[in-house]
Amino acid sequence: MENFLRDPAPEEASKLISSIYSMKSLCIRGPYDPDFVIFSSLISKYFKGEIGVSFSSTCDVTLEKRDTGSFLTVEGKEIYVGFSSFTSLLPLTIDDLVPMLAGISSDLILYRRKPSPWEENLFTKAQDLGVTEEKSLKIPGYREIPLFLSLSYSLDPYIPEISGNRENSLKLVREIGGNEFTKLSELDESQLNTLVFRLITLLVKVNPKVDREELVVKRYFFHGYDFLELGFASIYLLDKLGYPGLFDLALSPSLFGPSLEIYRESLSLGFSLDMIEERNRYLVNTSLASPLLAYVILRQLGKKGKPVFVNDGNRVFTSRFFGNVGEVDSKDKD
Repeated sequence: MENFLRDPAPEEASKLISSIYSMKSLCIRGPYDPDFVIFSSLISKYFKGEIGVSFSSTCDVTLEKRDTGSFLTVEGKEIYVGFSSFTSLLPLTIDDLVPMLAGISSDLILYRRKPSPWEENLFTKAQDLGVTEEKSLKIPGYREIPLFLSLSYSLDPYIPEISGNRENSLKLVREIGGNEFTKLSELDESQLNTLVFRLITLLVKVNPKVDREELVVKRYFFHGYDFLELGFASIYLLDKLGYPGLFDLALSPSLFGPSLEIYRESLSLGFSLDMIEERNRYLVNTSLASPLLAYVILRQLGKKGKPVFVNDGNRVFTSRFFGNVGEVDSKDKD
């Protein structure tokens, strides 16, 4: 019960993290999710000694996500972080801004939560580094790609009949007076209101309580990067590349651009979901080759408490996120 009585102390956790760089060697353990992978990657970037990253072994530095929030333990000292991502505890720098945004965004999506006060404050500080904020539709990439593609790429919210369906998405855009080249910014107020109304009409099939406030939200951008899309792409890339691939990607932020293109290309093929609920799992027949992205969608459909397996026609597979033990990866630095 004491965890419910403690106030979150992310600032104290951030200071404690800074102290670990003086260690000669370091082992970090955490959950198998994009936030922890990116966090551990950025720690390794500046750590001078030998570092190991684990999802199962006992380590001096442990990061845990529990029902009551996140916890950081360093050499026996435990700090309650609250509902904040681990990546948000790292120093905010221009060099690490893209992977940090990706880590935070992925955490918001996977754990279906709103930004914590600590993260909201970080977004405010990030505006000094070039991050911009606007209130707009919660659909990915709308600054860079046509509206119909942005709608069809939407996974949270998952829009029945639209997500994964380019033809229906384009039909909707044409019905409000647009075409295959129209971008969200080109809609007038009447068109935008009509679009929001049409989307709510579709979304009530999934969530009867949905309203405009859940569709029109704060959005963050950094140059050509969409905060929301960075999160989705990181989730997908953890499934596609595994822990080492996302770890290396966080060390080379310039590669996030090409990686986003790979992610968009996978969605551009379209997808459908044929879900079978079994005793110990959800089996999803889909071309969306990511158990974690399927999981994000199923959570919105009220499905939870079981691991998600994907059958893409060639194989049936899942993610270590659902409890499989990961291997220890290590890295030696001069």
